[in-house]
Amino acid sequence: MSTPLVRLFRRTGGRLTPVVIFFEILLVLAAVLITWFAVYVLYRLVNDES
Repeated sequence: MSTPLVRLFRRTGGRLTPVVIFFEILLVLAAVLITWFAVYVLYRLVNDES
């Protein structure tokens, strides 16, 4: 069993297309942004000085 990304990698001769790379980068950026926001919210909850 192979994932769609593995099948695409094999079908394109071992090369990832620029579109796939672009969306992989977007996925990583979204994950980093979500993680940063979650940590920031927790920080603000713990250090609330009001």
